[in-house]
Amino acid sequence: MQIRKGTANDLPFIRDLTKRATDSTYFIEGMGDAATATVARYVDMSTGVFENALSSDNHGVIVATQGDDLLGYVIVIHDNPEIDWIMVDPAAHGMGAGKALMIAALDALAERKPHATVRLSVVAHNERAKAFYRKFGFLVTGPIPGRDIPTVEMQRAA
Repeated sequence: MQIRKGTANDLPFIRDLTKRATDSTYFIEGMGDAATATVARYVDMSTGVFENALSSDNHGVIVATQGDDLLGYVIVIHDNPEIDWIMVDPAAHGMGAGKALMIAALDALAERKPHATVRLSVVAHNERAKAFYRKFGFLVTGPIPGRDIPTVEMQRAA
């Protein structure tokens, strides 16, 4: 597996990877039409978000690859340290791609702001993701109001 900076060459793979990742983690029975529409918008905007982050001084984009396959990606925001998007292909779960992306993301954020608290948001019902983030020192700090899909914020002190 290789961890590297994201490039424009990754763009053709972002939407489909995001769809696979969200399909496996966002949906639970009875979510409702508003939540389903929110996830669809999230998938549709993923390529644009990735592309915009590539050209932003305030963002970092890191990808995990195996050969020619994109296993996952993470987008970080430097000025207000945040892991904004982290997506791992469900086929790559358990291969260490998520762990490698988190380490790279936290290193990138610490490089710019060494003693800053880092935050991220996660779907409230995604216990697997919350457990994963806890391994990196993140704790749930509360719900994020006004979301179609119940979401919580997690933070990690530097």
